[in-house]
Parts: sequence; C-alpha cells; structure tokens
Amino acid sequence: MSDNTAILERVSKILGVPQKELVRKGLEGLLQTQLRTCSAEINEIKTKYNVKTAAELEKKIQNGNVEEHPAWEDVILLENLEERIKSIRKELTALRHE
Repeated sequence: MSDNTAILERVSKILGVPQKELVRKGLEGLLQTQLRTCSAEINEIKTKYNVKTAAELEKKIQNGNVEEHPAWEDVILLENLEERIKSIRKELTALRHE
C-alpha cells in the first residue's frame, strides 16, 4: 500500500489536485467503466435472445422458444449484471454527494 501512497502523493503534486479528489475521481472513473462493461454485457444477452428483460428470456425458455442451455445461465447472468448495475449506480450517487 505504501507504493500506492507514494504514487498518489506524486500525482497529486504533478497535477495540483488534492489526493482526496484524485481518489474520488479514480473511483468514479472505475465505477463508470464497470457500469459501461455491465451494460454492454446486458445488451449482448438481450440482443442474442431478442428480449428486453430477464423475465422475458425466462418466459421464452419456459415456452420452448429458446434452448434451455445456455439460456438459463444467461438469465442468471443477466439478473446478476442488473443487480451489479444497481449497486454501482448507488455507489456512484453516494460518491458524487460526498
């Protein structure tokens, strides 16, 4: 961790930005990147099955409109990604209101 502290101090001096702000902006950038990555994965799954929601994909599986495998795994992945997006958005909101 001390290496990171030293880097943070140096970058803070170079950019003239307080360390706390550098950390906040770094976290915000990381969260935004993760948000985009999750959104892209969600869009890929939705496009693959031509659905708008995980529930719609689940219904297609139950009706036999798509093969159960790997569609069930994709339902689970889709639900997990949607939950992750909610968590990321919550943290972004908290970070922006600090």
